[in-house]
Amino acid sequence: MYVNVALNIPADKLFTYAVPENLQVKAMIGKRVYVPFGRRKRTGFITALTSSCNLEKVKSITEILDDEPLFDDEDLRFFSWISRYCIYPLGKTLAELIPAGSEKKDYLWVLPLPVPAGLSLSKSQEKLLDFLHSCPQGIALAQLTKNTELKNAAAIVHGLHLAGLVQILERQKKPLAVRTQKIIRLETILPEGLRMTARQEAVVDFLKNSGPMDLNDLISSAKASSAVIKKLLEKGVLAIGNAEFIRKASLTSSISRAPADIMLNDEQKKALAEILGRLHSETFCPILLHGVTGSGKTEVYLNAITNVIKNGGTAIYLVPEIALTPQLISRIAGRFDENKIAVIHSGIARSVRYDQWRQIKRGKINLVIGARSALFAPLGNLKLIIVDEEHDASYKQDDKLCYHARDLAVVKAKMQKAVVVLGSATPGIRSYYNARTQKYAFLELTQRVQNRPLPRIDIVDMKAQKEAHGKTPILSDTMVLAIAETLARKEQSLLFLNKRGFDTFLVCGDCGYNFRCPNCAVALKSHVAENIIKCHYCDHTQKSMPLCPNCRSGKILSYGTGTQKLEKEIERLFPGARICRMDSDTTARKGSQEEILCALEQKKIDILVGTQMITKGHDFPFITLVGVIAADTSLNMPDFRASEKTFQMLTQVAGRGGRGNVCGRVIIQTFNPEHYALQYTQKHDYPSFYSDEIEFRKALQYPPFSRIICLRLSSGKKDALMETAQEKGREARELAAKHGNAAEIIGPSESPLSKIRGQYRQQMLIKGRNSRILHAIANELAEKHETSAVKMTLDVDPENFM
Repeated sequence: MYVNVALNIPADKLFTYAVPENLQVKAMIGKRVYVPFGRRKRTGFITALTSSCNLEKVKSITEILDDEPLFDDEDLRFFSWISRYCIYPLGKTLAELIPAGSEKKDYLWVLPLPVPAGLSLSKSQEKLLDFLHSCPQGIALAQLTKNTELKNAAAIVHGLHLAGLVQILERQKKPLAVRTQKIIRLETILPEGLRMTARQEAVVDFLKNSGPMDLNDLISSAKASSAVIKKLLEKGVLAIGNAEFIRKASLTSSISRAPADIMLNDEQKKALAEILGRLHSETFCPILLHGVTGSGKTEVYLNAITNVIKNGGTAIYLVPEIALTPQLISRIAGRFDENKIAVIHSGIARSVRYDQWRQIKRGKINLVIGARSALFAPLGNLKLIIVDEEHDASYKQDDKLCYHARDLAVVKAKMQKAVVVLGSATPGIRSYYNARTQKYAFLELTQRVQNRPLPRIDIVDMKAQKEAHGKTPILSDTMVLAIAETLARKEQSLLFLNKRGFDTFLVCGDCGYNFRCPNCAVALKSHVAENIIKCHYCDHTQKSMPLCPNCRSGKILSYGTGTQKLEKEIERLFPGARICRMDSDTTARKGSQEEILCALEQKKIDILVGTQMITKGHDFPFITLVGVIAADTSLNMPDFRASEKTFQMLTQVAGRGGRGNVCGRVIIQTFNPEHYALQYTQKHDYPSFYSDEIEFRKALQYPPFSRIICLRLSSGKKDALMETAQEKGREARELAAKHGNAAEIIGPSESPLSKIRGQYRQQMLIKGRNSRILHAIANELAEKHETSAVKMTLDVDPENFM
């Protein structure tokens, strides 16, 4: 017997291995295997079993790591499609999508030995040994190379090993494994003439009622000591054994649950009936549900899921952000069997995701909820996929395996003959286009629940504010007055600014020195609360400097406004208000997002200041004022979707207001009050926005009238990058000509963010109507790429052009 194995390496090829006779019974598609690869051993996934092999020399697999497969043929078909479409090796694709943890592999461990006095060493040897002696327990060779920044570290270590100055050991990095627990049970037949103390009898009686139990739980629940348990084991009354312990994510949420007996209105009933009709036909059907903010889309989803589970099917419910899962859990908990729900997202420990994945594969789970990675859960009998806030850019992964979970949800539903519902108040232009051209079924919710009105939206021209105040204030007069009135009514305000930190950039007023990140082509942001300046791309941090490092002047000027500065301004204007800030700085600690949202729900916060994470899907009835501090930030991005993203962002943040019994008000501050994205936001008019935007896309042949593949190049060596970029540009144009110029090559050119984490960056767009031709060109460019000095990444259907 032979197996094809996909390894987590850059090469897009499978490797054939023989299966020893003692392992043949265990060999199955979807299991991980430990195999020799070069001079080391690596972990891979079995993708096929064969009875013959044409190769002369075939190595054998060393070990099968799983007792049960992590995926089957149907899952593999989906994963292989992703690999081909995203132009990413299958082995790396599987390693990205399946939460199997770090792969088991060999690595070298270097230990320092005493250095004889007076020994002559090179500078590189001295540097490496000095570092090694600061780690007396030893260090992995790869980590040693990284920390010492010596390119020939492996050769230096080898020389030191031959000289008897270091010891090299082979070690293994172990993969995630099944966790076990000690289970105590009663023996079936008790010994004759048994005599027990009162405490021992109490434990026996407890186990008769409870059944077998974890040792620690038994000691706690039966209020017994370990000595009593030990005596009963010695007497043969109890037996002990190992059982698998399933790690799982908590389904408790401090956010209060919504009532389960919500009555649907006529529009919701009509939408639900249409979805149920499609489900009962048991054929693939993509549906776009366009519902205004607060129209009750979630309730439609949950009713559809209830029907699916009642009829023996399974469902996936995706949300764009981890921050939204606590609120979703509060809606779901108590409504469905919590033992059959799995929560999967990157904020959950890999060990938990590994256990939940195996429970899903076993058929123990019928509902998976989570962020984009939840889509890959190997559910059987899948009938329904919900993609909530389908327009959200968070569904797109921009590094390593570049995929869009919304688009892959449609592909998965097609493969499984399932229904996929894409829901949003501001659908992506491509999704709405697919609905208008009847590729997708179209459903609409035009009214908020209980006929609540949409919030009134006022646009404030900040140019007029600048004229009145002499300089542009952070908050307009209109905004300040509205916040004061909201506080007086004991209602809540939400202020949105998509820039964290205190200032946007710092500059010396005397010599003009710009405080920039040494690793990235961006300004360092001031974080006054922590007394640091920080890069938001590589996290480079340094203490705030009172003097200019260039001319030693103390005249450091700050420009721009971040959430910290906005928070300070609010504190100055409204000293009695309870103010909270929600951005990635304040929510870094686990559970902090939920704490803030819980405090907001309990009216412990008067004014919430935050970045984009406060705009998404949250439902709090006491927020009656929403303020957008700088609407122009996203409009000025170098992206053909800038207007679309601005309209979506403004409409979504506006939708957080007026969800209770009081009508909401939204104030948008801008320097471009006449822009059509803002004008249509003010009118809550998505169809008219779409009509204008689609004409712009059609004129320039941008998606949905074409497809794009972005080729990104990066290197620490600028000259090597420039040379490779020009070479790839020439190759791409030659390939496009070979295909009858059916593809347009744009670039290569410097990325808007020309340097990140010490890597210089260039990008090139391959644009055209025929996806197969674009893929053929991109694949050939990838195959011809040989230099390791320049990293190449392909992003199919890119969302980020920075």
